Order: sequence, then structure tokens, then C-alpha cells
Amino acid sequence: MLKEKILNDFKGAFKGKDKIRLSVLKMLQAEIHNAEIAKRTKLGEESPLSDDEILQVISREIKKRKKAIELYERGGRKDLADKEKAEIEILSAYLPEQL
Repeated sequence: MLKEKILNDFKGAFKGKDKIRLSVLKMLQAEIHNAEIAKRTKLGEESPLSDDEILQVISREIKKRKKAIELYERGGRKDLADKEKAEIEILSAYLPEQL
């Protein structure tokens, strides 16, 4: 399951002291948790997210970062744009291969 892979990668980043990967995966876990809460509220029962729903969360986060990159580059903040690009790279690893 994708959620377990993310959790295992989070643990690996924590042990390896990979700060950026740790930060991104912590944020991703929080977003998945928020989506589960929203789903629970909507359905009225507890239901974990499917892998497809987790992929939608990841895609949404990538989209947010692409928009941020555009704004940072327009504002002359290359350092922040580069950070967002690194985060997209980490998140993209969880998406299926595109043909």
C-alpha cells in the first residue's frame, strides 16, 4: 500500500537525517490525514484512503508547488523556487510512471 511506503520512507529519512525529504513526507502524511478526516466527515464512517485517493493528494501537492515556483521566479526568489523543485522531485517519486 502506498501509505505504508510513505511511512517507511519517512522513517528512513528520519534515520538518515535527510531534512528536506523528512519535511516533505511529514507534510504529505498530514495532507493524507486531512483527506481521511474529510472523507470520514463526508461518509460518516471511518475509511482509509485508497492508493488512487493518495495519488490525488500527491498530485494536488505537486500542483501547489508548481504554482509557487512560478510566483517565486516572478519575484526573483530563485532559492525558494529551487526548494519547491526539490520537493516536487520527492513527491513525483510516488506517482506512477507516465507513458
